[in-house]
Amino acid sequence: MHPEGSPGQEALPRGLPQIGQTLGAKYQIVRLLGEGGMAFVYEASHKRLQQRVAIKVLTPEFARDPELVSRFEREARAVARLRTKHVARVMDVDTTPEGIPYIVMEFLEGRDLDGELQARTRLPLGEAVDYLLQACAGMLEAHGMGIVHRDLKPANLFLANEREGNDRVVKVLDFGISKMVGEATRLTGAGAVMGTVMYMSPEQVRAQPNVDTRADIWALGVILYELIAGRTPWEGHSHQIAAAIVAQDPPDIRTFIAVPDGVAAALTTMLQRDPARRFAGVRELLVALAPFAPAGSIGAGVAEQVALGQSGSRAMLLKQPQRTIPMSSRPSELDAAVAAARAAQAQAQAQGSRTAPSPPASLTTGMAGREHSAPRSMGAPPSAGGRSRARLVLIFAIAIGLVGAAGVVLILVATFYKTPAPPTPMTAEDAAAPAAHSSAEPPPGSSASSEGPMITAAPPSTGTANRSSSSRESRGTSPSTAGSGSGGSKKGVDAGVSRSPLSPPPSSSNPVHL
Repeated sequence: MHPEGSPGQEALPRGLPQIGQTLGAKYQIVRLLGEGGMAFVYEASHKRLQQRVAIKVLTPEFARDPELVSRFEREARAVARLRTKHVARVMDVDTTPEGIPYIVMEFLEGRDLDGELQARTRLPLGEAVDYLLQACAGMLEAHGMGIVHRDLKPANLFLANEREGNDRVVKVLDFGISKMVGEATRLTGAGAVMGTVMYMSPEQVRAQPNVDTRADIWALGVILYELIAGRTPWEGHSHQIAAAIVAQDPPDIRTFIAVPDGVAAALTTMLQRDPARRFAGVRELLVALAPFAPAGSIGAGVAEQVALGQSGSRAMLLKQPQRTIPMSSRPSELDAAVAAARAAQAQAQAQGSRTAPSPPASLTTGMAGREHSAPRSMGAPPSAGGRSRARLVLIFAIAIGLVGAAGVVLILVATFYKTPAPPTPMTAEDAAAPAAHSSAEPPPGSSASSEGPMITAAPPSTGTANRSSSSRESRGTSPSTAGSGSGGSKKGVDAGVSRSPLSPPPSSSNPVHL
């Protein structure tokens, strides 16, 4: 659309804008950039914004045809709805003082693929795939909005020089004969053959009325074939090429140049004469060619975004099947990480404020081994299987907690109601010892009687006396201390002798009994 250089300042046909003229009181014509089949393209400057723009003006003879004017306006409406950067942006539409319609578009610097082929004959495989994937990104949005281009060719794929970096962005141009799917019009009815013959699909050559998005897939196949092999599948005059397209399968590209089997298979599918045997949509084409794009290229990035369902395009062809793009340059384990995060989130929701446990190693291993697929949004609800597993884990944890609590209660009850050990029976030796002391030295002021000696009770123990490991000391009946006391008095007889064997011993603070 904007070839490098200028064709000169020769006089333009009457009715067309002249150099220096201002259109719409704001666009000043700077120079003529090129001439297409039905329009002239100018470089202009927006007088108030000081911005370079491209203006496409319909030729005067075509401007007198209402059908062609309608088709020209169709292009403006179609492109204005697209937001992808891989389609030249439409900024305004108006008519000249002579009543000729024109379209104002973004100004592009660079050259189209047709000029690139003329300069280089053919392109390396990776570069060709990169450019085609970018074109697919633009057509993916167009097809998603029901727009069929129907005139894709190298001259309509522009290599724009971006300001950042050295990469060139492919922009799809010229939707002038595009068709809105489902829109009835005699411009695209039966008998209307539109497009460049070399890149036309068999159904277009036959002028069939039901031309759909698969016609663009055919044209993309011919373009890729030409970029790699340096020639088109068929050669000859227009009538010969048209007859070959309808009646013959294209020759295998490997007869002209060595390419990977995957590329040859993709080209064979794209160039099937029966539309039903081609790729169902551009998304499937992206899947097939993505492994052959250079790592880090714009085309590889486009394929990865489409595979993740996060394309920068505003509209996606949602009816196309979702598939994984095997990016050969860098394997990813995004699926395993996303699945593990979902499992942890489901368990955390089931257990309330508790920390969700990590998923089992066997689960994460199985996830990592699966074929990669487009991950769903992290905010998606957990699956029924995940909720069931979370409930089972919660019930199991509650059961374990109840059993543990019951065990603690039983231990405390048993300790509280534990019966103290009965007193040790007094032996004959222990009973005779106090009697001997009493008979030998009766206490002062007392008389011997047949009823037995009178024993003075010792004060109760405070629990602070030193304890011995012997059995006698534990019963408080050691003979060595029985007669000891202050001043050698015999009042310090062991208190154990005065206890009745029928009365229970007092509670002890000895921790052994707890």
